Amino acid sequence: MNGTGEGDGMAADGLEVRDFIAALVRGGAPSTAGPPGLAVPEAAAEEVIAVARRLALRVVPEGRWWPRPTPALLDMATALVVDGHPSAPRWSQAERQRLATWVAVLIEHRGEDGVQELLRALSGG
Repeated sequence: MNGTGEGDGMAADGLEVRDFIAALVRGGAPSTAGPPGLAVPEAAAEEVIAVARRLALRVVPEGRWWPRPTPALLDMATALVVDGHPSAPRWSQAERQRLATWVAVLIEHRGEDGVQELLRALSGG
């Protein structure tokens, strides 16, 4: 790494991307002001939850009838997807938690591919 933050995996504030995500998971990363991070249309929580649930249920191993994501995956799903949705400020805490659960299942079983599939589905693609 060259320490300049350009092209070396460094975030704008000098933290490496993986360190920043680890800090998010631990709850130690600072909040940043600005527009929502996801380029998806606004939607009611129930609509977004339904899409995430449908996608997650396709990847849950057979015989596992209810998702049980780890707290770290729930934190990651909340920080990277739920909080980034443009409609999130209008959703209840219970709705945010349900969405985080389904997103965490996608992350657990499909990683970034699951998140990208969710974003495509929410964008109508």
